Amino acid sequence: MRNIFVVLFALFLMTSCDDGDIITVDLSFDQELSICENNTESFIVYDLRNDPSESLSLLFPRTGNETLFTDPTPENTPATLTINGSSIRFIYRTYNRDIVDTTTNQEFCNTLTPADLIILEDYEAMDGDVEVTVTVVDDDNDGIPTSFEGADPNGDGDFSDSLDTDGDGIFDYLDEDDDNDNVKTINEIDNTDGDDDPTTNPMNSDFGLVNGDDIPDYLDTDDDGDMVPTIEEDEDGDMNPRDDLANNADNIQVPHYLNTIETINYGNPGNTSNNIYTRTVNTSFMVKEIDLEILRTDIVDLGTLVSTISVEQD
Repeated sequence: MRNIFVVLFALFLMTSCDDGDIITVDLSFDQELSICENNTESFIVYDLRNDPSESLSLLFPRTGNETLFTDPTPENTPATLTINGSSIRFIYRTYNRDIVDTTTNQEFCNTLTPADLIILEDYEAMDGDVEVTVTVVDDDNDGIPTSFEGADPNGDGDFSDSLDTDGDGIFDYLDEDDDNDNVKTINEIDNTDGDDDPTTNPMNSDFGLVNGDDIPDYLDTDDDGDMVPTIEEDEDGDMNPRDDLANNADNIQVPHYLNTIETINYGNPGNTSNNIYTRTVNTSFMVKEIDLEILRTDIVDLGTLVSTISVEQD
């Protein structure tokens, strides 16, 4: 858990003197943000803290900001929201009790506030900026980070020249089957070392074999080097080579496409018709130069909202 450090002016000092004395208070928010989905005009992202019960919330228009939960912002160039106290608002509140916040009951988002929930303190920034950074580590959720899949090779923000290994019209960073062999990329990688880097421990089933190569399985159209393409070792023709099994030389059942003694060509059954995956998007909010009367700080790391979107490409 990271801490948000803010500067609070003691209320009694505000009424009795003006000597610049301050009190530093630690607001231990977890920076794991939630979002209200029931407001059709605005996005509302928020973080809650219990004991004492507090909230930090940011409201901004939906129109023009939809991509903040779908598309990465350019590196080192976050989007900026300017707090104005009307359409873009940043609010700190305290309450008489903890707020219920579950997948089935987002009490914070309720249109009607529960009768027993009372706002004790309500402070809102009238100015300041919010820097929003959107990152997607693995666009197609295939187990290989986008940075390793040849996306935007020139770094110019134009992804039209990204790598498409199998030439199917879908760039590798958006393709769940990079070599078009009907074995999904996520099933052709080895990440047992846990570093999410396919180059440090690549799965290469035919490495060192007579007809083997240095191509990792997820980019290799003949994974076992038996001169029969993986896609054509699909005995039942169901476009899934992984379920066609036979004993290998060690008397262990493995799929034909990984079995060097199984060399029957069953023909090409064609490819699956769609490319479906779930993308995880991280949207981080950094609030800068705000003054909420008793809450003043140069930077508040509001936190990160993790959202998922389903993607289907024909």
